[in-house]
Amino acid sequence: MTTWLAILVLRPTSQRIGLVDVPNARKLHVGAVPLVGGIAVSFGVLMATLFGLIPQNPMISILLLGGVGMVIMGAIDDAKDISPWLRLFFQALLIALVCYYGNTTLHNFGNLFNFGNIKIPTAIAWPVTILAVCAAINAYNMMDGIDGLAGCMAAISLAALGYTLYSVEPDLSRLCWVIVIALIPYLMVNLTIPPFSRKIFLGDAGSMFLGFIIGVLVLYGSQQSNGHNAFNPITALWFIGLPLMDMLGIMVRRIRKGQSPLRADRNHLHHILLHAGLSPKQSLLLMVLINVLIVTCGILLESSGAPQWLMVTLYLVLFMTYSLCLAYACKLVRVNDI
Repeated sequence: MTTWLAILVLRPTSQRIGLVDVPNARKLHVGAVPLVGGIAVSFGVLMATLFGLIPQNPMISILLLGGVGMVIMGAIDDAKDISPWLRLFFQALLIALVCYYGNTTLHNFGNLFNFGNIKIPTAIAWPVTILAVCAAINAYNMMDGIDGLAGCMAAISLAALGYTLYSVEPDLSRLCWVIVIALIPYLMVNLTIPPFSRKIFLGDAGSMFLGFIIGVLVLYGSQQSNGHNAFNPITALWFIGLPLMDMLGIMVRRIRKGQSPLRADRNHLHHILLHAGLSPKQSLLLMVLINVLIVTCGILLESSGAPQWLMVTLYLVLFMTYSLCLAYACKLVRVNDI
């Protein structure tokens, strides 16, 4: 309900505060669209916390404070379009603060090669932690290319986390489900599901908020110092699923071309599907189906006790297959930074 109210209040004021998205060479929507979806979703989550739907928990408080910081930075980026490197700097700063006060770092890669856990020295753990969460943030940010895509991808990951975290951290599990519920009003408006006819976008504020929450939660679920993890570290890659594969595949292609890995283009899977003739909603449904399959495989492998070396092997095979198919599809439909 509070997400609905936030949308109703923010939509009329979006033009006045500069939170609108206008069409350009890479944005093919019609007219100026309010960029207030992410602010509305985060507001709904915060109100749920105040109303007691999410238990008071130090980790949740720290996580949501960091999430608010991401929303503020993302809203500034939506309004002023700050440089990618400056945005990356502030992302890294917020991640470092939240992980420091939340006592969470990526210090264990798990038993990937069946020779025992791969531990990371403390001096290296911090930059690796920041890099990992930044990767999650930007994976979801890069998914925000067609209506409903970033929100649906995040909802799938959060549902998987809500399911697997329940046995170890029920409070964090509830947080995941509350965010999924808060996303529903946004998705209905964004996809103009009747009776809604005037869409809003998630904006960088929303995609960064969701990516940050998911990035920290997969760390917290897989990096407990007492060893009572909700899931193995490699499972985190399966839970982020298609957004991570798409981002890594695109970055590899950019680096091979001698381009900046942060350079914006239209070579993502959703762009290729659109260029191949699928409608935005057909592309959305196909990508949601692919991601559900990837994430479900991760859940099944984790819950069945599959060895971690098998999980990483299957993930690498899947990623390489995806990257080759993506490169072939680009050539097939003659996509070249269109």
